[in-house]
Amino acid sequence: MARRRKKQEPGLLEIAATSDWKVGGAMALVCVVGAAFVIPAFFSSSPILAGMGGVFSTLAWIMAAAFGLISVVKLLKKVPQRVTASGTTGSHGVAVSAGDRARFKNHAERTEAAPAEQVIPRGEAEVGPGKPLTWSFEVLDRVEWKRFEDLCCEFYREKGIKAVTTRLGADGGVDIRLFQDAADPERMTSIVQCKALAKQVGVAMVRELRGVMAHEGVESAFFMAPNGFTEDAVAFARANRIHLLDGKGFLHMIQRLPDEAQQRLLAFATEGDWTSPTCPACGAKMVERPGKGRAFWGCSTFPRCRKRMPMRARRS
Repeated sequence: MARRRKKQEPGLLEIAATSDWKVGGAMALVCVVGAAFVIPAFFSSSPILAGMGGVFSTLAWIMAAAFGLISVVKLLKKVPQRVTASGTTGSHGVAVSAGDRARFKNHAERTEAAPAEQVIPRGEAEVGPGKPLTWSFEVLDRVEWKRFEDLCCEFYREKGIKAVTTRLGADGGVDIRLFQDAADPERMTSIVQCKALAKQVGVAMVRELRGVMAHEGVESAFFMAPNGFTEDAVAFARANRIHLLDGKGFLHMIQRLPDEAQQRLLAFATEGDWTSPTCPACGAKMVERPGKGRAFWGCSTFPRCRKRMPMRARRS
């Protein structure tokens, strides 16, 4: 059986290319200091090593130039440019060719023609006029996974039920704990698992929730998933006191709340950047990263956090 290849750690050039421009600039500065001061001082102390100092200094200068170039390119990409009414220059007087004008026009036409649910989130907060004004299944389906968990918790609180979320990355199969015993308010009565997946939840995850119920000592549980459950999952849940709630069912329950409560939940669900996923490792927002074949979600704090998540497929 062939041995599996170990996952390679990203190199310095990849780190600079996938991080903010300041990271590449800092790397370039370190290389300049090393080439100009550190390497000459270190190798000049020994006549034997003196000849090698020039080689390492040259390599350091080359790396400084590479990191500096990457930093400059990423910085220029962050500077916004717009085409004027005549389509000849940008906002900073940069000339725009006829080919560029055609590409800008085609891109604008594709963006205007594409329905909202076909746009893959790219890490920017959706604010202003683009925010939804009413609840719909599309809104639930676009809410990122951590916001969906928090939304479920807020829903129970709007219904007057004490609900407590678990801290990030340590749920042990439990996202929300419910306390509905009037005689003993501190006794947990149910647990809730939330999965904002792009596909149906299978029976394996529902079985895991049944094991968590036994471990937590509760007799009932809720599993909330916008895109529903497989037939096997439904059958297993029915036999084990697990209540399944898909996106349409959850939407119906939200719409049964008073109008004021519905608007509070909608404002909570769509506050700030509500479509880009939260990093499950550190809690920061994730941003789109280029990958081999297709893009992926990477933590915005990279390289401090290297967590990755696959991007959802574009809806047809």
